[in-house]
Amino acid sequence: MAMVPYVKEMAHRFGSAVTVLNAFDLVPDYCLAPRTQDRCDLDPRSIPYTPVLQELRKRRENQLQEFSCMHFSGVEHTMRLVDGDPATVIEWVARIENTGLIMMPTKGRGRFRRLLLGSATAKVLHDLSCLVFTSAHDSGSAAAAPGAYQSILCAVDLNAEADAVLKTAAFLAQAYGAKLCLLHVQPSGERGAEGSGELVRRAFEQALHADGIPNARLNTTVRVLDDGVPAGVRLTAKEIAADLLVVGRGHQDRGLSRMWSHLYAMICDSHCPVLSV
Repeated sequence: MAMVPYVKEMAHRFGSAVTVLNAFDLVPDYCLAPRTQDRCDLDPRSIPYTPVLQELRKRRENQLQEFSCMHFSGVEHTMRLVDGDPATVIEWVARIENTGLIMMPTKGRGRFRRLLLGSATAKVLHDLSCLVFTSAHDSGSAAAAPGAYQSILCAVDLNAEADAVLKTAAFLAQAYGAKLCLLHVQPSGERGAEGSGELVRRAFEQALHADGIPNARLNTTVRVLDDGVPAGVRLTAKEIAADLLVVGRGHQDRGLSRMWSHLYAMICDSHCPVLSV
């Protein structure tokens, strides 16, 4: 429910269609999960559910239909109830529909649950290459209202994915008229902070020039910290009162980048939504 306003705001601002997706994960062991090459039909697959499970699935479908009509009536949308494990279902639908953005809430209630990331969220972040928007995980902080982003923090590493991360942050800063802070956290004890800052700014200028975003540089600052990545990102986000955090996931590195290895910690510590590229 808390994620609905953020989804609607994104859809209205960028003219996007929305798929409201729910996974019915009470699938018997003898039923196969969806495969990425399978067709993505609205009609449910023929699964030999017991009468009790059939009734439960029908009830879930009615709930989802009611939810979609109530909250997305002013948005072009489709509703899908798909059988299978949630992470597998999300990956299947996203790949077949060529989804550009996945928006999903994370659960961070309580002192210790705040430090954990759900398995479905973790798998989506790891396996899919499209943008993923996750809600503020630290429930003790008040997130900005949807579309009220005034301060965007972009945590960037100097690697193969930097260009895509910087372009995404610049595009959003321009779209929302927000201040943009580019943050590079270098390994503790490593010298050359001034040189790293110049490299980040140069990479940003190159990204803007290639993508034709002329005004994003006007309200942009660059910071370089000698700290641990999660701690540096968390402290900077609070200092600049960030409304949105943009980070990379390491997919273009074909391996585990420094940002990817700290991604879960950054999301779990975040007081604002996180858009991972």
